[in-house]
Amino acid sequence: MQQIIDELVGILKKHKDRFEYAAEQQIKLWNGEKPEKQPLLLTCAFDKARQEKIPLFNTKEIHYDSEKMLVNGLRETMTVVNGGREAVPSVRANMGCGIFPTLLGVKQQLFDDKMPWVKEHLPKEVLARMSEEDIKIGDEFKAGLEHMAYMAEKLEGTGCMVYPMDLQGAFDTAHIVYGDRIFYDIYDDPGFIHHLLELSCAAIFTGMEECFKVIPGSDKWVAHYNSLVIPRSRGGIKISEDTSTLLSKSQIEEFVAPYMKKILEYFGGGYIHYCGKNPHLFETVMNEPLAIGINFGNPEMHDMEHVLNRCANLGKIYYGYINKDEDVPLEDYFKKYLCASRKNGRSLILLQYSCDINCREEVVSAWEKAESQLQAG
Repeated sequence: MQQIIDELVGILKKHKDRFEYAAEQQIKLWNGEKPEKQPLLLTCAFDKARQEKIPLFNTKEIHYDSEKMLVNGLRETMTVVNGGREAVPSVRANMGCGIFPTLLGVKQQLFDDKMPWVKEHLPKEVLARMSEEDIKIGDEFKAGLEHMAYMAEKLEGTGCMVYPMDLQGAFDTAHIVYGDRIFYDIYDDPGFIHHLLELSCAAIFTGMEECFKVIPGSDKWVAHYNSLVIPRSRGGIKISEDTSTLLSKSQIEEFVAPYMKKILEYFGGGYIHYCGKNPHLFETVMNEPLAIGINFGNPEMHDMEHVLNRCANLGKIYYGYINKDEDVPLEDYFKKYLCASRKNGRSLILLQYSCDINCREEVVSAWEKAESQLQAG
């Protein structure tokens, strides 16, 4: 196992300067500057023979094993190495989206074939008695922090970063802790739900502060998802609001927007992720100045030209994939979204794109042609 880690770490070290340059280009875009080249977050799958040499462990095997956790992460970073553009490799302690809720006392179940999940929720009477003093860094969260510290040590001098454990928003966190009963009590006992959301925010603050302590350079920038880098001066965090897509406009205004704002104010900004589609949630993100970017789990459900226009006009960045129709030429696809996100000579987009390594040169050529046409126009 250690031989595999050493080999992959050695590959990353050879590309350290490129990763640092890529991070600088992304940071310029976030900071309102014009990068030397428009970042493309390109990842390329490596050949099957090479892939088979690197073991892949299931989520149960890695949960309490730092070496196996790191090997899985390093496996993914090789796709960034192959991409050769402005994606920045990063790894995390992949502990599941219930890891921050464990600070409130729930326990995750582990599975061989899927991510950890919380199936036993805390009862209302227990949560109602809780205060911020009851928030504890338990053994599972400590294990995640230990994974992160181990990763940071092994990755020193590579340009590959460690990014935080999976952070959900306040409402998502409350939903994981309390379960589906939350959808009844937003009507039956809204005061209790606000109490639970305050506890969720406190757990988020506590957990993220502990994560930052073991992430090298977190005072400067924060990485996400083996591609993205955000300056800490703009908060640097990601908030997931997946459960929030199930709420109405008035419910989002009461139970989501104030706590999204509270979290973003605490850290100084960040980007918002959610799967699905909810126009009221989208408007909430657009109307929040400290939401500096947005990411969709289902971009195919959205009018992406409209989304990119809105983001550009408000100075926000769209980060992530955008689906491509098979019959659309690559250059036209890139040009369409670079143009839609254009504002004052900059395209406010950090587009993720994946391809086989054999197609890499074609993809890079199409990207550069699309970018040069926009600059010339």
